[in-house]
Amino acid sequence: MREPRNPFRLRRSESIDTETTFLSLFEPGILEVMPTESFWDTVHILRSAAGGGKTSLIRLFTPTTLLSLCANRTNERIKELYQRLKDLGAVDDTGPKVLGVMLLCGGPGYSMLHDLQLDQARKNRLFFGLLNARITLAVLRGALLLKRLEYPTHLDRIQIKAPSSGSTIPGLTFPCTGKELHDWAEKREAKLCSSLDSFGPLNVESLPGDEALVSLAITHPQNLLVDGSPVADRVLLMMDDIHKLTSQQRQLLINTVIEARSLVGVWIAERFEALSTQEMLSSGAHQGRDVEHATEIESYWRGKPDRFEKLAMKVADRRVQAAPDREEIGTFKACLQDALDLPEWDDTFSKIINGVSERVRQRVGTQPRFQEWIVLREKAEGTLRERAISWRSLEILIERELGKKQKTLFDDDSLDEEDLNQRDDSSVNNAAELFLAKEFDLPYFYGPERIARLASLNIQQFLGLAGEVFEESTAAVLLGKPTELPPRRQHSLMKKAAKAVWEDIPKRVRHGRELRRLLENIGKFAHWYTYRPTAPNDPGVSGTAIRMSERALLVDDNYRKSRPDICQFADLLASALAHNLLVAQLDYNCKKEKWMVLNLNRLLCVHFDLPLNYGLYKERPLATLCQWMTKPFVVPANEDTLL
Repeated sequence: MREPRNPFRLRRSESIDTETTFLSLFEPGILEVMPTESFWDTVHILRSAAGGGKTSLIRLFTPTTLLSLCANRTNERIKELYQRLKDLGAVDDTGPKVLGVMLLCGGPGYSMLHDLQLDQARKNRLFFGLLNARITLAVLRGALLLKRLEYPTHLDRIQIKAPSSGSTIPGLTFPCTGKELHDWAEKREAKLCSSLDSFGPLNVESLPGDEALVSLAITHPQNLLVDGSPVADRVLLMMDDIHKLTSQQRQLLINTVIEARSLVGVWIAERFEALSTQEMLSSGAHQGRDVEHATEIESYWRGKPDRFEKLAMKVADRRVQAAPDREEIGTFKACLQDALDLPEWDDTFSKIINGVSERVRQRVGTQPRFQEWIVLREKAEGTLRERAISWRSLEILIERELGKKQKTLFDDDSLDEEDLNQRDDSSVNNAAELFLAKEFDLPYFYGPERIARLASLNIQQFLGLAGEVFEESTAAVLLGKPTELPPRRQHSLMKKAAKAVWEDIPKRVRHGRELRRLLENIGKFAHWYTYRPTAPNDPGVSGTAIRMSERALLVDDNYRKSRPDICQFADLLASALAHNLLVAQLDYNCKKEKWMVLNLNRLLCVHFDLPLNYGLYKERPLATLCQWMTKPFVVPANEDTLL
């Protein structure tokens, strides 16, 4: 296969059509989200928003991928991944040691079962009957693939021993061959699906069904033999897209798998959108990654944002290396100019220094209190950009001093260098940089660090942004121009991407129009609060918060039933969290209280010209947020109401 011109466009695992390409693009650091201490021996529930990386993790352990990994283990772009999987026990020098079976749960039939006019117990039996048939077929196909045998020709070379549990399965006698088991499963699936598709009356009594996932007992590694030997050291069943099941089917499947305590490893992958409002608002409230507390991919990276950003850069470098003519670029950072301290910006920053310094002098007039600070800024050294930021920082600090409401005995004394050093810090400088960008139309959203942050801990979102950058860099190569995109162009691309996400919300998100109205008010509030002259919560806020006591009302069924506005807000909030448009942090300690912090997705921060930090917020009462569902944010006439 010819290498893709822009590998960043291959965002979904399903769109990568060769295993070698998939492996060369897979960054081993992504495996970090999985708890290695119980990698194979328990049930793992993987959750994320779309694009979090669940399907890529699952595909990595399928037979064709593991075989390709072993065959290419000396490839420079693959050997690190091979070593990681060898350390996990998935492969060794003889080949794959695990039979990974991938089953998509969005296939036909499941939703039809839900619509049948039957009691729930009968529906459950038919659901398990169909699921057992499909798991069995997937296991048999996977076993032959793993042993490089032809499916279905070599099914007779598979032997299935009797389940150790001693359970019996109607229509099957153990031991049996793979062919016999395959015929049983195929007939069962065909009968169920043909009956569901039929326009005639449904003879429920004749349809095959099960009380549980009997396929887990059949596919135990010691019971599944090929040519007399176990097919692998272990079997791993990986069920993807279970968010496409009905809510009742999904919960039944999860509960059954957990209670089965099977020796077959089971991974269940779903998007957050599958969770109910109560589940979504409770998600992340507990620590740990055992079976009862699912591995939530974005939540995992949220505790290690620096590691995610480094991971994103490694992912980007792999994509660059997979492109044709990559020698012209080499690394993703080579696509990005990461400085405004360049000669072409000198005139701009000289004018900014003159303008801001004049504003400062006019603001303080002849007051002796700030004169030494002004002299210190006039003598300050550094690049023109650094000096411009230092003047804007001084303006913020002066506004804070002038805005103090309670005077002390020393508030009229002159402020000296020590006073300035005590107040001036990196947060004030970061706020000054943001203010200058807004006031003088300077690029702000540029450089590898900020573009990695804009991913909002989601690999697919990052690939979309990085792909736009790489597209223009490769075009520059063809035109014989420098490959580094200037900051202003990067900023423009990020703004364009943010606008696309914003405009797409009503089309792709549940309650999209209502949710966007709420997000718009949160964004406008955060924008107003961030750009106040004193730069409170410097460098600025990217969201809001409610008390944990108010959050408790959102998950209280009885209270929600009595308050339609609370019920609607809870649904909107759950939808925003599920689609990674808001990021929640629970039990945040501040002001001797606990808060649920709600930060905007970082691309939405771009849309509202907000800083990219997480954690800084300005709280609002739950009643105010409920009002923002229908009424626009209005700048408060009295800022004391914000206290």
